[in-house]
Amino acid sequence: MSKLSKSWLTDLHIDVEYKSYILLAYLQEAKRVFEEKNLYPTLSELIEHYAALYHLKHSSEWVRELFPKQLIGLNIKEKALTYETLVHDDMLLEEIWKTIEFSIPVLEERIHEGKQIFEYIENNIHVEPIGIIPIRITEGYMFINIEKDTAVFKYEMSPLSTSSTTSMRALRTAYISTYPQSLNNTYTNIKYDLIRHRAELPNPAVFLFQTDLKIPFQTCYLPIVKRLLMLYLQQTEAEENNNASH
Repeated sequence: MSKLSKSWLTDLHIDVEYKSYILLAYLQEAKRVFEEKNLYPTLSELIEHYAALYHLKHSSEWVRELFPKQLIGLNIKEKALTYETLVHDDMLLEEIWKTIEFSIPVLEERIHEGKQIFEYIENNIHVEPIGIIPIRITEGYMFINIEKDTAVFKYEMSPLSTSSTTSMRALRTAYISTYPQSLNNTYTNIKYDLIRHRAELPNPAVFLFQTDLKIPFQTCYLPIVKRLLMLYLQQTEAEENNNASH
């Protein structure tokens, strides 16, 4: 589906009826793709638009920053350029505020619908380890059952670069191969095949994800599997840290 521009609020005509039409058309298309279980990237985009409007609602200065600016000088002391906002029309600002007030609840409604579908699918994806889980589980393989095939992804949970003092982790994944299911390609045999051909992980953690639902792989199944694995790894890491502190 087509995306909603990040600057849609101030693009072209600043009129609450026009902006409402643009947003509702976008949300109608989002409803259609949600019904087809294509949750991503649409759900993430809706949440981003909602967060942006929420912040704008609580900061009038942010709204003024959206408008185009003209360079008017140079502050030698602070070594910074100075700009002047080209729009000072209070009526335009009023239209933007009305649009924000209209948009936040309708975005919330569509996000809620998307999250309900997400939670239903998430609750119907089952995960189990293949073989013995090693002590180090921050790197390994995801096996994802897709009808008569098993898609294999390598995963690695690593620190995320951030200016915050809070510890954050990122899950990186890379597609390895797809194995057709057969008597020879059992999950255990696939694991041993990976160990033989990929020496960098001689004793990998392997997790199998399965569902009976018919859902799109790239826009639904895979993103939810990644989230489930990330939550599992974070929970296990927290438990290990807690046990170590006692």
